[in-house]
This record gives sequence, C-alpha cells and structure tokens, in this order.
Amino acid sequence: MDTVKQHLIKQLPNITANTEITEAIAELKKYQLLGVPVLGNNRELIGFISEHELLKPMLNNSYFCDGAIKVKDLMRTDVIAIDANMSIADVAERMLQAQPKNYPVVESNKVIGLINRSQVLSALAASYLRCQTAS
Repeated sequence: MDTVKQHLIKQLPNITANTEITEAIAELKKYQLLGVPVLGNNRELIGFISEHELLKPMLNNSYFCDGAIKVKDLMRTDVIAIDANMSIADVAERMLQAQPKNYPVVESNKVIGLINRSQVLSALAASYLRCQTAS
C-alpha cells in the first residue's frame, strides 16, 4: 500500500502565527486549499488555520471595521499531524472516524506537506484500479 509521502501536497504557503488573516485567505485561495498548517521558525507545526476559523472574524470585521487580526488569534493548536510514512489505508481509516479531513504531514518534526480526503481518495482509486487490471 502507498504511503502518505507519495501523495501529499508539497507546495504550501508559509503561514505563520503572525500572518495577517487577509494574507492567509489570499494564500488559501492561491493554493486552492481549505486549510493549512501554521508553521514556526523551523517549519515545525504550531497550529492549523482553515476557512472555517477565518469566516466569522471576516464577517465581523468587514462590518465593524475592527483592527487587524493575526492567524495566532484564530488558529487551532490541537492539531493532529501524521507521519510521512503512514500508509494511505491508515489515513483513510482515520478519516472515516470523527477525525479531521486535512492532515499536516511531518517528517523529523518538520512539516513537509498536507494530505486531504481528495489525495487519499485518489490514491485508493489508483490502488483499486491496479487490483482490477491484475485480475
């Protein structure tokens, strides 16, 4: 079975705790992602920010014109990361439970990418097709 490292999204924006939220939104749109890991100085995982966390403050601030908000004010810190060598099947099992649908992927305590439902489903479909042609 394939590993996460073979299917992860490698190109991610560099979102830090001090990134301003409109910049984070622009980066999510640019990379066509629903959420991204928040990185420390050495690419270590310190949090996760998604469209969900950004929606309410954008609604409030676009109406009330409050001050600038940083990612650190909104990010989740209870992030579940997965190892780059974990099997795709194991990640799929986690996704079937009440776990997140986006996972930062770490190797040697550094974020090396992101894997989400779409990548896992594509990997499983490829494996399924290989089984079908081998029969």
